[in-house]
Amino acid sequence: MSTAQLNVWVTKVGDPCQIDMEHQWFVHVLHCDGTILNWCGRRFTNIRTKCGHAEVAIPPGCYTVCATWSPAPPGNNPTTLGNHISHLSVVRANCGDHVCVTLFPPTFHWCGIWWLQALTTHMENDTVDKEAGRAALEAVRKVLAKVPADPFTEAMLEIESEDAKANVFEA
Repeated sequence: MSTAQLNVWVTKVGDPCQIDMEHQWFVHVLHCDGTILNWCGRRFTNIRTKCGHAEVAIPPGCYTVCATWSPAPPGNNPTTLGNHISHLSVVRANCGDHVCVTLFPPTFHWCGIWWLQALTTHMENDTVDKEAGRAALEAVRKVLAKVPADPFTEAMLEIESEDAKANVFEA
């Protein structure tokens, strides 16, 4: 039987280029349907990092991988993986592969910006109540105005501002 080696690296919160050596992270490997990988008598959740890194052997397949600051509670519910979750990354692992993935945990400010964009899209598509949506937008914008943006978020906001000025959104 040939497995794949999965190497997971977790960056500092808000800094996608620096490995987090300060926090204990817990890595979770999920199937693409959102269930935790359970293979050969092992559940691939709550895998502790050391110096921002974890390595595990996994069967060939396509997975989503993330990390949290706190461990997941018992069970198989991916909505409760833990607190302060990183981005999810999709990993394709073939027999004998050595797969590396870097997980980026965004800041509160960056998460809020993404949430605002998602809510705005749902309002435009009439999939949420517009009055409730406007109230939520206003409340979150007030909160974010009080939260300092990290350098990565500032750079992304600048790109967004430049794109809006140029009115260019190319694929």
